[in-house]
Amino acid sequence: MTVVEVTLLTGRYVATAHHDRLQHEWPPHPARLFSALVATWADAEVPDAEEKHALEWLERQDAPAIAASPEDEVAIRSSVSHFVPVNDAAIASGSATAAEVLPEGYLPPTRYAWHKKSNGKILWFGEKGEWVSGRGKQERQFPSVTPDSPVVTFAWDQVPEPHLTAALDELLGRVTRIGHSSSLVSCRLVGSPPAPTIAPGEGSMVLRCTQRGQLAALEQAHSQHLGVRPRALPFVGVRYSQVRSDVDVGSIVRPDIAGDLVVFEIPADRRRMPMTRTVELTEALRGAVFHHAEDPLPEGLSGHRSNSSPSRDPHVAFLSLPNVGHAHADGRVMGLAVLLPEGLDELAARAAYRAIGRWEQSEPPGLCRLTLARGDVIDLQRKQPPFELSSLRSGTWARASRSWASATPIALPKNPGRLARGSPSARAKAWAAAEAQVRQSCVHVGLPEPEAVAVSLDPLIAGVRGAAAYPAFVQGTRRGEGVRRRLVHAAVRFGQEIQGPLTVGSGRFLGLGLMRPVPDWDPSTDGSGEE
Repeated sequence: MTVVEVTLLTGRYVATAHHDRLQHEWPPHPARLFSALVATWADAEVPDAEEKHALEWLERQDAPAIAASPEDEVAIRSSVSHFVPVNDAAIASGSATAAEVLPEGYLPPTRYAWHKKSNGKILWFGEKGEWVSGRGKQERQFPSVTPDSPVVTFAWDQVPEPHLTAALDELLGRVTRIGHSSSLVSCRLVGSPPAPTIAPGEGSMVLRCTQRGQLAALEQAHSQHLGVRPRALPFVGVRYSQVRSDVDVGSIVRPDIAGDLVVFEIPADRRRMPMTRTVELTEALRGAVFHHAEDPLPEGLSGHRSNSSPSRDPHVAFLSLPNVGHAHADGRVMGLAVLLPEGLDELAARAAYRAIGRWEQSEPPGLCRLTLARGDVIDLQRKQPPFELSSLRSGTWARASRSWASATPIALPKNPGRLARGSPSARAKAWAAAEAQVRQSCVHVGLPEPEAVAVSLDPLIAGVRGAAAYPAFVQGTRRGEGVRRRLVHAAVRFGQEIQGPLTVGSGRFLGLGLMRPVPDWDPSTDGSGEE
């Protein structure tokens, strides 16, 4: 095994996401590490032949496993715009003219000084096209993250020949930065890696990795941009998934719906929708994904068999991610998510990812346009962790815990009876039936029966809306009429830790019954703890 250890000397990592200059990158992508190695090799007065052979060996390897601080252990600095001097020597010296930097045929509109943005640079010219102002300034962003641990390791399964190992270690020792020039690093080969946190698999996270010919592609690209012009890093996208530790596998139970979240962030100016619109939003999300999927839809994506009967196996779910569970929670929906269960078959998983990819490539490019039943349009943006908003972090919904409480109300499979009216004995019977159905709903998704259950019509977590505030949830058909499901909130406590995401009840595939881990609670209080 070949293991590269990267230590962030300043404790932070500054690098932009390849598809969005306002977003950060974490962890460092393997292709970015490789590019840092190539830049270090090429900076030598005489590039070493053995080091080149080591790079060519490394580019051919499969994507590495990575150990890095998980998203809930990473602090994110909000990105702001900075205006920095243009670093183009020709322009700075005054020797450049409009003809040299602007498209052919572009003429100054007036005899006065004018400006034009070219390749991201603000350039000022006089009436004859000469560059007349001081150094122009370019808008830049420097998104950064500060992980709890400054050490990141990359582990490849194969080991090169000893002379290539020595050359690679020598080259690593000269690498000074990865990403922005302020991301100072120290790199070295180590004997054995820590347990990986993410590994190549079928997850929703996509990292840029290398492929055969990567070094040659970088050399060719450099001959064109010369280190000063805009450039794009060649790469091959590889899907990564989180790695569960052996301890987790043995002692923590997961529901059969738990898996990877593909998260879509709602833009800040549209985060006005209350969580009571959950089903409206998730139905629109489901419709958008289905619209961009190829026919016929696999059972694991559609949730229905070929004869239109409901699937009995876990399938793709659609969730809203509300702002709940803390002192300043207000119940607004911050984002949406597609939940792909861990046991989802490969055909359905690929169909879901391809549909999301097509949706993202449609108009407007790079955004996912969601049209609601009321005609409202929201341009979502698919995001990768780590997330600045806690509501979008998987740890918020998936952290292992014995106690859980409903963020969105649970749709009971059967009508328990009148919970708020009738004689005391009839109400007690109805509440007992509701509690039993919550227990059975937990068992239905592959969990052990809870030790304790508390059912309520009122919210049990800060920011959550009461069950009565939600519109009627009508599901299925019976003699031509839908079945209206009773909505309740609930808190449950298990005898062992459960890891999410966890949704229960009849509306679990449309965002109802979304549970949030909470501190242990006392069943005698008929409530739950809050964070």
